Amino acid sequence: MNCPRVKIFERENKHIKNRTTMVRNYKKQKRSVNTRYTEADLVNAVNDVLNKNKSYRETEEAYNVPIALIYHRIKGRKNPVTILSTGRRPALPADVEETIANCLIARATMGWPSDEKGLCNLVSEYVITKNLKTPFKNNIPGHDWYLGFMKRHPNLSFKKPEHLQKNRKDARDPFVVYDFYKKFQDLITEKSLDCPNKSCFIFNVDESGFSSDPSSVRAIGEKGKTLSSVSGGSGRESTTVLACIAADGSYLPPFIVFKGSAVQARWTSEQAIGGTLYGESKNGWMDIIGSKLRLFLR
Repeated sequence: MNCPRVKIFERENKHIKNRTTMVRNYKKQKRSVNTRYTEADLVNAVNDVLNKNKSYRETEEAYNVPIALIYHRIKGRKNPVTILSTGRRPALPADVEETIANCLIARATMGWPSDEKGLCNLVSEYVITKNLKTPFKNNIPGHDWYLGFMKRHPNLSFKKPEHLQKNRKDARDPFVVYDFYKKFQDLITEKSLDCPNKSCFIFNVDESGFSSDPSSVRAIGEKGKTLSSVSGGSGRESTTVLACIAADGSYLPPFIVFKGSAVQARWTSEQAIGGTLYGESKNGWMDIIGSKLRLFLR
């Protein structure tokens, strides 16, 4: 026996289930729009009506543009004259969004990229400062606006920035780089080291840190370019590798520094380069000045 209450309960549950799965998974069906007019036809139609060259009816017959569309464009009730696409227009004008996109690229270049929350706060500050009228709640754009903004600006991407200290960021300045190579060339000339048989006397020593706790934060930057986030210091544990290579291609075995009070056997490997040196420090940085470092430089 079918109880009416059971049927009502099942129908309501089915309605709730469909409603909960529809919100984010819904995909708008694209309707084929058979536009009988071009952008130029629409502009000419609006201009003819504004200049009183033709009536609405004559303009519709001449350009195949609906009367309602011409009327709404003239009154400013719908989209701008140059917009032919359907759907809701962006909350901010195209020139404003372009300014915001350029600001994001500039921030990323300086080492201060913005994530989604930072972008929304930046837009909110801009809207309030310029006194712009937007549909944003409390003048703060939401997640849907963020998704649309990223889609409208394919030159931006959301990615993980490289953790970079400020002094290293400053060293990337072109003036600093060019000045270094100019001084380096002067030194090579002064010491007569520009001969091929003396390349073995030119060495490059540098350290590289490998963080054991990489940041999971991602930010917005220009697509196709590396993204870095400036900080005052490394602020985390790391393992450091010191390498030394000569200009003729010869190299010394690496010097690896682990965090700890002593080097554990499981940190070493028989497959390492012969002569590899191991050291330890309280944080894994290259701050151990002692016999092992002098042994490496020998």
